[in-house]
This record gives sequence, C-alpha cells and structure tokens, in this order.
Amino acid sequence: MKKGLLKLVLGTMSILALAACGNTSDTADSSATDSAASTATTDKLQEIKDKGKLVMGTSADYPPYEWHLIKDGKDEIIGFDIDIAQAIADELGVELEVKDMAFDGLIPALSTGKIDMIIAGMNATEERKQSVDFTDVYYTQTDIVVIRKEDADKFTSEDSLKTAKLATQKATVQETYLLEAFPDAEIQSVPKWNTAIMSLTTGKVDAVMMVDTVAKQFIAQNDDLMVADFDINSTPNAAAIAVAKNGGDFLETVNNIVNEMKESGKIEELYQLNDQIVTDNTAE
Repeated sequence: MKKGLLKLVLGTMSILALAACGNTSDTADSSATDSAASTATTDKLQEIKDKGKLVMGTSADYPPYEWHLIKDGKDEIIGFDIDIAQAIADELGVELEVKDMAFDGLIPALSTGKIDMIIAGMNATEERKQSVDFTDVYYTQTDIVVIRKEDADKFTSEDSLKTAKLATQKATVQETYLLEAFPDAEIQSVPKWNTAIMSLTTGKVDAVMMVDTVAKQFIAQNDDLMVADFDINSTPNAAAIAVAKNGGDFLETVNNIVNEMKESGKIEELYQLNDQIVTDNTAE
C-alpha cells in the first residue's frame, strides 16, 4: 500500500558604486549611497526577525527537492529544499511560510518583495545574477533525457533529438540549453515539470530534459517512460539560494547556515531522506 498519496500538482535593480574622482561632493554622494545600501541590506534580516516570518518561494513539482504530499487528507509541501528553508528559519528564530508558484514567477516575486528567498533547485546563472543575489552552491546534479520506452531505438544520441519535439520548464537552464543546442527542434516550454511529463506520456512531445533524480521520480510513476541511453552535454545543475539584490547581512547569514549544513553532511542527509520519502510514497 502507499504510505501517502504523492500529488504532483498540475498545476534590477543594481546599486552602482560611484567612483571617487578627487571631488568632495562625489565622495560624499558615494558615501551616502554606500550607507543607504548598507542600511537596506541590514534591514532585511532585521525585518524578517521583527515580523517573525521567513517567506520562501518555490515551485513544488520537483521531487525530492519540493513537492506536494497528501497524507491523511492533508496537502503539504515537503522536500529537501523545504527542510533547508526550515533549518534557516529555525536558526533565525522565525516561522517558515512556503509559497508555491510557477518557476518563471519566482524571481519577479523576490524582486518585488513578495517572498524573502527562493529555494527551488535554482542555478545561479549570470543572467539571474543581474536581478538577484545567490548563496554558494548547495547541491549539484546532471541532466538526463526522458523518453517513452517505445522510442528507445529511435532516440539514441543527442543528434537524434535535433528535429524532435522536446519539452522543458520555462525559465530554466534546461530550456536555455535546448533552445541553443536544438535550434531546429520544436520546443514546448511549460510552467510546471509535471505538465512536460504529461505532454510526453500523451505523445505531444518526444522527450523531456530534466535533472536526473527528479526525472527518475517521474519515471517511477509512469511505466511507459525511461531514461534515454545517452549523455546530454549540458552544464551540471548547481543549485543555490536566491535573495533580493544587495543581500548584505541576510545573504551572509543564509550562506553561513547553508555552508555549515553542507560541511556537516546534513544537506546530503536531507536529500537522501526526501528521495526515500518520494520512493516510498510512489511504490505500490
């Protein structure tokens, strides 16, 4: 019997430092700007402590990083990233609030102050760094391609995908890679990973590119799917936590907490624990 029902729901600002030019007013302006930036970044950490709540943004269709679990009639967002966020909230002495949204809406939500941080297996790309700040990498994985078993002899290399119909999630590094590497392919970008998988199972697309362990969890629930028997030449996924630009004390604090968890082995422990939870809740 299932221990629980896994529900994969279908569902810049930059502050420019002024250069000193030997002019007193320029120096004063620069000092004022630096002071304002320092106050703003210090205030974010204090703001979270004062309100007693840390708001995390995520896209909960990415097991074992984050996903919906229905157990005893209760829908709860759980996962590896949720546990990391909870550890950060506990260290700050505040409550954790999780907001689930489309992946491509996470950075806009952070930039407008609707959430305090993003933990969603997000890569710290140069483009994203123009809008938000990132911690050090906390987990790294590789990509794989998911196909239907009936197409195993058809898709045997990256070249065989050149004119295929491919699906991926919007605003991800996987989408960027597919658009650059497969200019002649038909690419379907969707808000949620489970939508991409549904497109594959229903024959609307030929393959889905995603992180290996996440892909394997989807495959475990779909007997007609498999991992394609070839490597994909994308850059490994290096997940980091995002905070608003000029993160200051808040960024430093979160980074220190995460690095301590990584060095102690706690992050790997949480990953393995959540991977097993997903497996247990999808097994018959």
